[in-house]
Amino acid sequence: MKLSFKEGDWVDFDTWTTEFGVNGQSGINISNANNVIVCVSRENGDGVPYKDRWYRHAQWDGVCFTGQGLEGDQTLTKANKRLKQDKRAYFFRKKKGNSRYLYCGVFVLVEESRNPNPRAELQDDIKGNRRNVWMFNMKYISGRYPEKLANAMKNFN
Repeated sequence: MKLSFKEGDWVDFDTWTTEFGVNGQSGINISNANNVIVCVSRENGDGVPYKDRWYRHAQWDGVCFTGQGLEGDQTLTKANKRLKQDKRAYFFRKKKGNSRYLYCGVFVLVEESRNPNPRAELQDDIKGNRRNVWMFNMKYISGRYPEKLANAMKNFN
């Protein structure tokens, strides 16, 4: 898919939602017309209870991304099921208080025989109740972030 922005660029909502053909209102956004999944990781406390974890692994950069569902136990249906099946998504990060989104590029599901992916984890829901969520371990498709993206990621630390 040809985009008007690159990894490490800060993009406004209207631009990325139009280019991908998604509404952008969810953490996992699906465009059947363009056959893409677009995930948005919001900084903790930005109106969502999710606890996404961005990390540097020995061989790659990645994210443990929380599945969709604000209240009660999450299920592997709808967008969560699609992400598990497709194993690939475009990612953005949104910093609390910033109206723009950092484009992070394409991520793929980590395939490891010893660890299920996605896996269940306990987190609080939007009302503060403990519940099961699905955590998707995703890695940056090219392994390590390009320098521009790596530098932009420092804004979240």
